[in-house]
Amino acid sequence: MPTRTANLTHRKNLIYVLLFIISTTTCSEPAENTVSLDESDSSRIVTLEITHTESPAFGGHDFGTSGQYEILRGHVTGELNPAHTLNTNITSLDRAPQNINGMVEYSSDIYILKPVDLSRGNGMLFYDVPNRGNKLGLRLFQGGATNNPKTVDDMGNAFLLNQGYTIVWSGWQGNLKEGDNRLTALFPTATNSDGSPITEWITTQFTFTAQAFSVSFEGQNSIPYRAVRSSMPDATLYRRSGIHDPPELIPRNEWSFAKCDKSGELEFSDSDICMPGGFSPDFAYDLVYEAKDPIVMGIGFAAVRDLVSFLKHDQSALNPLTSPADTKDPWPIKASLVFGTSQSGRFVRDFIYQGFNEDGQSRPVFDGAIPQVAGSRRTFTNDVFSMPGRFSMYVRNHFAPGDQFPFAYTTTTDPFSGRVDSLLQKCRTTNTCPKIMHWDSGSEAWAGRSSLVVTDPLGTMDLEIPNNVRVYQFASTQHLDSAIYGPDTGTYCEYEENNSNSFLELQRALLVALEKWVTEDKTPPPSQYPKLADETLVSPQPQSQQGFPNIPTVKYTATINDLAVNNYDELPWQHTADSYPALVPKVDSDGNDIAGLRSVTTEVPLGTYTGWNIRSEGFMKGEGCYLTGMFIPFAKTITERGSDPRLSLEERYGTHAQYVQQIISATKRLQEQGYLLTKDAERLIHRATTQDIGLPAGN
Repeated sequence: MPTRTANLTHRKNLIYVLLFIISTTTCSEPAENTVSLDESDSSRIVTLEITHTESPAFGGHDFGTSGQYEILRGHVTGELNPAHTLNTNITSLDRAPQNINGMVEYSSDIYILKPVDLSRGNGMLFYDVPNRGNKLGLRLFQGGATNNPKTVDDMGNAFLLNQGYTIVWSGWQGNLKEGDNRLTALFPTATNSDGSPITEWITTQFTFTAQAFSVSFEGQNSIPYRAVRSSMPDATLYRRSGIHDPPELIPRNEWSFAKCDKSGELEFSDSDICMPGGFSPDFAYDLVYEAKDPIVMGIGFAAVRDLVSFLKHDQSALNPLTSPADTKDPWPIKASLVFGTSQSGRFVRDFIYQGFNEDGQSRPVFDGAIPQVAGSRRTFTNDVFSMPGRFSMYVRNHFAPGDQFPFAYTTTTDPFSGRVDSLLQKCRTTNTCPKIMHWDSGSEAWAGRSSLVVTDPLGTMDLEIPNNVRVYQFASTQHLDSAIYGPDTGTYCEYEENNSNSFLELQRALLVALEKWVTEDKTPPPSQYPKLADETLVSPQPQSQQGFPNIPTVKYTATINDLAVNNYDELPWQHTADSYPALVPKVDSDGNDIAGLRSVTTEVPLGTYTGWNIRSEGFMKGEGCYLTGMFIPFAKTITERGSDPRLSLEERYGTHAQYVQQIISATKRLQEQGYLLTKDAERLIHRATTQDIGLPAGN
């Protein structure tokens, strides 16, 4: 058996040794290795090893009515039957090594943050899908900014803990390197039937924010597919000065499979390329090479399915989420939610679409789901040589798989293939669809084609959103608030980033609404997103139709991350002539989105907040800049305004007191509508009261 799968079921010093068959059959102890399997056995969690327990954590601090919390860290191992119908759609699972029982083995890291006394919690299992191995849910609901929380301060405002959630993370991405407290997974490598390596010519793309001389095929924290040495002379490298420009072949003698620096010294590598002349941030580069040893990456979906189903349903003492037998409620977990942001938000959409929300006993795994800032995409996970960390952007990985039809939760017809499909097609058949809140920022309209979530594929009519789905687009926000999480793109974005228009307060209120929707069937606030019918969803051009004002310091380019049916038979990948529209929100005279869920900041603005930005000189100028928005402040006075068509702060508010009064009115409206919690409203009012925006105090 390959190294990546060796000894997965023989870990030492097990604290929990679990046998959980997610099916209707029973088997003997796993150590006997005498289980006879048939197609009715789908999968099982074999062991769950807790290697570290901190109880109580955070210095014994009490969180709300939930009390003290504890941290459990460890590993979980599982087995999958490649012949079972729940697993047959996992690409290459039938080509993975099997144990004596015909099962495919895997292992994942696990991390649990739970009340010491689970009966004091809210009864909700909150599964936060790791983003490239990182725990982002804590940051995006609480404001904490660490991957390894240790202190109360690391919990930010501790919203999730004060609410009583049991929070679970586990590794699902099979090509991550260990380190920086990332949650990783160990999945097997597929082989040919004779045991020989599987090889395939593939393409991968690079962009840079500074000059570089060598680059890994898969980035700093991911394990790349190694190149076949014998075919290296036939590999090709291309560059593009614009993402839609034809690829220009770089002579083979100008680059090599190696690591190097500006000294020119080469170190052979089958997973890096070197160009002594340097890679420029003013180009995108496409490498075409023969890769080998594909990881069975689709196991990640099944690993999440089986772990959560076990934690949710197994009522034995073997489950770390059970309570002592003498308590009034020995099984305190009542329901489960899944949250994912960006990459992990795309995972949530793909998880549902590919039918993994059904466990081996035909039960829904998750009762509620939140794909956040995913746009209309899914993931590049369940393929032979898949790369889950890659997704289509304006420039980088623009042609990557994972963004093709279907896009919507509503059933639609693809105008090019004739396929009829929806993200809910499989779960509707099995009656395992969760209640879904789809959350997007303003950036997803420009960079993630979020309009395709709510319109037909040609953008000609609004879709009727299914009853179990709500769609909220946070108006005039960027993909993620980089003050919480995100790269510093200031070196290559033309304009200041949109970091001051946060949607954290809105999503906290919506999470409370989702919990009540799941547990009490209480109808949540209505969806809020731009629509064709009221002309708040429009083409990005002409500018007069989109409405963006002629701000003297800003050039409106109408740059979107366009989408077409891609030709994956040609390397490097290319668009075909069949394309889908990406529509964007219409804006008001200030340049702020008219429709969608408008934050207090959008309602009472200090400037223009956008979901788009462009690259600056030397970085493929004019192309879309990552997933970043921009902030263009209003002038303080009418004199300073000059030719800027937007009113100054002086003209619109007059005094600081009148500004605060408008903030108070906006918070009241959002509270009444169910989009803002009382504590967040109080905090926003306090911030406005103490913030110096350059206006006289007033009364």
